[in-house]
Amino acid sequence: MMFDIVSIISKHTTFLEDQLKQINANQGKSIASAFAQFYFLLPDVTECLEEHINVKITKEQFIDDLKNDNLQYLKEALQKYDNDTDSYSEDFVELEPMEVNILSGLENCIYSLEKPQNVISNFLLIIDILDYYENFSDKPEYWNRLLEEEIQIQREITERMANGEIPEENLYYERYKNVDFVL
Repeated sequence: MMFDIVSIISKHTTFLEDQLKQINANQGKSIASAFAQFYFLLPDVTECLEEHINVKITKEQFIDDLKNDNLQYLKEALQKYDNDTDSYSEDFVELEPMEVNILSGLENCIYSLEKPQNVISNFLLIIDILDYYENFSDKPEYWNRLLEEEIQIQREITERMANGEIPEENLYYERYKNVDFVL
């Protein structure tokens, strides 16, 4: 029987909110770096950033800038994209679902220290991404298993963070580095 994310997502969200009320800046930076490493495993991330927000950046540079609070140029590029995007214009190009996920996830990373709820949003976005792959791949059982495992891992990460532990920056990279995110 397949794991049903819909049946537990509300309870899981509440759990995340309860556990992550008091994260500190070091925890926020570390988990943001972990999430960024995950997003850079997705297909065409650098191309997405270059095409939509006109920023050419590598994973290493993004994470370095995240750690060093050198994010103003990224914030400005995202703001410009938001300001310039008019869904009613003739030349409007709707983003693919994975492009939306990439931009949203990296933006959550960028603003995670200013808006701690973005950490919760990133945990939930990873679930959404795995659910997307489950729904659109030819291996739904594989993705469903990853999704079920992810819920448990998120519970463990957030419980440790609630106890003051700083998460490993490469935890999501190590977990997903061998996953083929191509449909």
